[in-house]
Amino acid sequence: MPLGRILCTTGAALALAGCGGDQDPPDVPATVSASEPLTVVAREYLFSPNRVTIANAPAKGARQRIELENRGELAHNIELLDGDRIVGRLRSFPAGQRRDLTVDLPPGEYRFVCTVADHDEKGMRGTLTVR
Repeated sequence: MPLGRILCTTGAALALAGCGGDQDPPDVPATVSASEPLTVVAREYLFSPNRVTIANAPAKGARQRIELENRGELAHNIELLDGDRIVGRLRSFPAGQRRDLTVDLPPGEYRFVCTVADHDEKGMRGTLTVR
């Protein structure tokens, strides 16, 4: 096989290997005050930010507004979890739209995921800390 074809085949294989799922998403941190709305952008297959701190929350916790903006090409949603318990959820909605929800969050650690198909497994997940 000629060298040019070998290099082209190798480059294509390496590029495809980088497209697989089951990878950790890039770390995109953000901190907002408990009195400010949190905007999260959804794209294929990540949330931005995906490591959120809600700062200055009262001892009883925060009533937090979360805005999800779908800038992807597919439908996305968000589910906020305390362990396995769902504490907030936005149903799936199409690209180009924005939806919001308000949840009461005591201080602690939470996780959020997109439950559409295999989006979570492809990296569409994050953490939220209230303190």
